[in-house]
Amino acid sequence: ASLLFAASAFAQKTDVLVLENGDRITGEIKSYSQGRITLDTFAEGWINVKWNRILSITSGKEFDVQTVDGLHHYGALSPSDPPGSLVIVSGPETTTVHFFQVFGLAPVYRRFWRRWDGSLDLGFNYTQSSNLVQFNLAADATYRMRNYQLVANLSSFFSRQNEVTAAERGSFALYYDRFLANRWLLEAGTGLDRNIQLGLKLRASVGLGAGRNVIQTNQTQLTPILGIIANHERPVEGEAKYNAEASVGCRYSYFMYDFPKLTINASVQVNPSLTEAGRVRLEANASVKREIISDFYLAISVYDSFDSRDPSTGLSKNDWGPTLSVGWTF
Repeated sequence: ASLLFAASAFAQKTDVLVLENGDRITGEIKSYSQGRITLDTFAEGWINVKWNRILSITSGKEFDVQTVDGLHHYGALSPSDPPGSLVIVSGPETTTVHFFQVFGLAPVYRRFWRRWDGSLDLGFNYTQSSNLVQFNLAADATYRMRNYQLVANLSSFFSRQNEVTAAERGSFALYYDRFLANRWLLEAGTGLDRNIQLGLKLRASVGLGAGRNVIQTNQTQLTPILGIIANHERPVEGEAKYNAEASVGCRYSYFMYDFPKLTINASVQVNPSLTEAGRVRLEANASVKREIISDFYLAISVYDSFDSRDPSTGLSKNDWGPTLSVGWTF
């Protein structure tokens, strides 16, 4: 039985990469992200190959190939001709795309759990002289299909000094993005937020919006989004209430796929209230991740949360801070 399993696993690893130095690597393509293609080989396990080192890719399986202009092509991959281009075959039709016009390459044959890509960051700090303990956690995951994606984000920060909680904040968000023509998208989302420093015990939100990838290259993406949000707030002190807000936001990402492997992510969201005149909330995050060994990286992040009308006191408050963590991509 073990021999049959091994033979079956080997039979699936029939994708072929030809590198610029003439080497040929055979395996099963798992994903393409941030300038590197992940391959499951029979002899060496999972390996990452730099995108700019590949001359040809061949696979009989079906892929979703997204180009920088927002178009999607579906099909198998024939040997590259000319070298440095993807040849996508779907029935009688053949499409050729230069490697550096490729924004995303996703196998559409993969099972549910193997369609997820993401990262996990953990940070901890203890200062004995001041008896200060700090802990932060951040995680994100993306599930990609032909015409849509699901994105989940989780973050938490906790600080305690002399047996007293100095700061406590956390958030969870789940988004559904529907891809439209010409790099447009529709987005629906829901989330939970908690920030004791801003007088917020819990906020539950749902929202709708639309955006466009105004910049989309194989290294950079910039996406402004406009929308509307409804939420229910429970302050640390006082009565719970419902709110409606407009939302103006922008997401930016950039990565270097050669040495050193560096990823920069930033987002900002401004929410002027539609039900409380003069109230404005702002959420901003930025991070720089530098790979230290394969799939592991060091991350420096900064967050900023502002509310011009604290849910508990009605006064303007701002909460911000840096975090240092070690992360893992999957």
